[in-house]
Amino acid sequence: MELSEPLENYLKEIYEIELLKGYARVSDLILAFNVSPGTVSKALEKLEKIGLIERDNKKIKLTAEGKKIAEKLIRAHRLSERLLTDIIGLDWIRAHQLAHRLEHIWPEDVVDKIDELLGKPLTCPHGHPIPGREVKVNGIKLSEAECNKKYKVIMIIREEEWILSMADELNIKPGVEIKLIKKNENDFVIEIDNKKESIPKALAEEVLVSE
Repeated sequence: MELSEPLENYLKEIYEIELLKGYARVSDLILAFNVSPGTVSKALEKLEKIGLIERDNKKIKLTAEGKKIAEKLIRAHRLSERLLTDIIGLDWIRAHQLAHRLEHIWPEDVVDKIDELLGKPLTCPHGHPIPGREVKVNGIKLSEAECNKKYKVIMIIREEEWILSMADELNIKPGVEIKLIKKNENDFVIEIDNKKESIPKALAEEVLVSE
């Protein structure tokens, strides 16, 4: 089934929202893509017509076929990020931007080859599981962590550019040890790499940690 890149992006976004909330709504997609309600409605009508989504009482869910396509795209995206960061040495932002383009053009057999080359990694560089891997992500947001207790970063929750840029700059990456020193109303003080850093609360909300 040939889909346009924008429609593929809708499937991916619905998939991600479903993982978090169980279903998506039009308002979620308007916020995600920064487009008008009319634009979202037209895209959803097309996806529903070809059997990739179901809508019931304003709740949007992927069909089995829609989920299959979304997982294929997300797998290609996350493996592309791994290739670009681990092998080529690009920074998180550049890798994320390029992966958005590569996910739509890699043939599946090439994605399989990339997977083998990388040693079948479990997650993307930001800690999100690669579809097809048996990975359970359990943790709490850094903003909810106890002060003066050591944690390990396991995921950057939302992969927005400002979040990835700030996390990359401070080395807040999966596997890195982090300690919350102080919580204020709008900013937090953390200890990472034996240095104290001040970060906005908004960033602490996007970092998943475990003991």
